Amino acid sequence: MKAFMIRKPHCAELAEVEKPEAAPGEVLIKVAAAGFCGTDIHTFRGEYPSGYPIIPGHEFAGTVEKTGSGVTRFKPGDRVVADPNVFCESCFYCLRNQQIHCENISVIGNFRHGALAEYVTAPERCLFHSLGIDPLQAAMAEPLACVINAHNKAAVSVGGDVLIFGAGTIGLMHLMLARRRGAARTVIVDVKPAQLDLAKRIGADAAVLSDAGLSDTLSKLAPRGFGMIIDATGVPKVVEKAITHLMKLGTFIAFGVCPMDSAVTINPFELYHNEWRLIGSYALQKNMDQSVAMLGDGKMSLSPLIGEVIGIGQVPDRFAAFVRGETSNKIIVEFE
Repeated sequence: MKAFMIRKPHCAELAEVEKPEAAPGEVLIKVAAAGFCGTDIHTFRGEYPSGYPIIPGHEFAGTVEKTGSGVTRFKPGDRVVADPNVFCESCFYCLRNQQIHCENISVIGNFRHGALAEYVTAPERCLFHSLGIDPLQAAMAEPLACVINAHNKAAVSVGGDVLIFGAGTIGLMHLMLARRRGAARTVIVDVKPAQLDLAKRIGADAAVLSDAGLSDTLSKLAPRGFGMIIDATGVPKVVEKAITHLMKLGTFIAFGVCPMDSAVTINPFELYHNEWRLIGSYALQKNMDQSVAMLGDGKMSLSPLIGEVIGIGQVPDRFAAFVRGETSNKIIVEFE
């Protein structure tokens, strides 16, 4: 089968590889659609724990081709999406129902082959039925689940205001969800005017260009600060500056993936005196069902977030552009 393979850091190619087999308790899936993710860039650069060679791709939707022994909930022909996190369910964190910190975690697309290929395998316990959801949108169920997980940790106040840094796919998902959860005002910041235009089209109350006057603009919009701020950039300097725009008793969510060796400076007196809440949100936490439900009810369309739909043969070129930061919004590989 055709697959996009990262041989080692900074070395990737389209390759012919052997079609995988479903082990006991696993399902073989014919991939219908798979998305690029920023984590794939970290894997390509060797900045993220991974095994090599590896087929990336942890955001995907497909159809069950074959089931391994012991599988009972799925049959050939079923349309499915997957939580790519394979937990051991027996370590310290799994036994505390905090599986995303599993000490023996194996992630599809990082430590076992992913879905930038014609076929992928996944444990039955990671799969969810996706009947009725367009495959292109179903391929974005995983990042939406990550966003939902963040909002589960810190609910948007009904009638409150939310400031989001980063108007890429993830930032725009945060915008959509904040509006659905009752935010009276949503403000989003980015360096790309085109992304800000898209944010306004999908409902942002204000879309602010990140320039030299950014702090003044935000202070005028919210003199006392914002009740909730979400970073979807993963840029340490942005994080550091963003926190200063929190109102008293405000909540900051660190969602973007900053470099592992980065650091920011926070005034501890302000943290104490203003009673800020600083929350980290990493991946999803057993909540893929919420994402599937939201997409399945037809009330939340992610179609505006799709930037390009490409074939597997275009992956090397478009992935290289993705790594260079030359693409916009979600790139999805569609398989015949």
